[in-house]
Amino acid sequence: MSLYRFTVNMNSVPGRTPLWAILGLVAWQSYAADLAWLTDLPTAQAKANSEKKSVLLFFHGSDWCPPCVQMQRQLFDSAEFVAYARQALVLVDVDFPEKTKQPEELKRANLALKAKFNVGDGFPAIVLLNESGETVFQESGYGGGGPKEVLPNLQRHAKASSSAESARYKHLSVEEFAAMANNKQTVLLDVRTKREFEAGHLGGAVNLDVIASEFEQKAASLDRSKTYLVYCASGVRSAKACENLIRLNFLKLYDLPGGFKAWEKAGKPVEK
Repeated sequence: MSLYRFTVNMNSVPGRTPLWAILGLVAWQSYAADLAWLTDLPTAQAKANSEKKSVLLFFHGSDWCPPCVQMQRQLFDSAEFVAYARQALVLVDVDFPEKTKQPEELKRANLALKAKFNVGDGFPAIVLLNESGETVFQESGYGGGGPKEVLPNLQRHAKASSSAESARYKHLSVEEFAAMANNKQTVLLDVRTKREFEAGHLGGAVNLDVIASEFEQKAASLDRSKTYLVYCASGVRSAKACENLIRLNFLKLYDLPGGFKAWEKAGKPVEK
């Protein structure tokens, strides 16, 4: 993986130095030597499959994106992440530098991955795949918080993807989700809050807030013979909803990892 190494000539910086430059553009070296970051997804998937691990892709701009630098330092360089990654992850570096020269073949491959996972320009972004290559978690942006904020999501989804329960519901890409949504025999289930739903949702979706106390009571009244396409904002709550619905004996469940954010980034229609 590309190491973030920066030097700042204070004499060349007119006026006050920006805070992000003070925080990010300092000489330092990551703990990348402790972890192997690959740049080829097929190789990573083959490794994950053989070692029964998940694949984590990190989309970032190593020499121009301050939040990416912050995420690298606070999360990926932390002892907690290094310990977990050694045990459970195969790592893929998807870098989009502006100043550093990159081989054309790698540049094309990274652009293809960006399109494949509908990342857009929301750097940094992480995508978690199970050992079969299915997306189980996707999130853009970084608000700080380091391993305490991010690791629980990775651990929860990596565990869920390999559990017996998750085998009873399938993760779909945006295109697969859209194709199934056109089938009148399916029910689109939006498990976000009412406020999120009213701000924008998939056409024809039913809103059932998974974090509301009455979720299971209302879900129990739904027709279990139908097929349910479940989504939230980014894939965290929809996975939780699918697990709850499994316990209520729903048998035909499909999840959209990346959620409403991925749907919008793919340019799919929404209603308000």
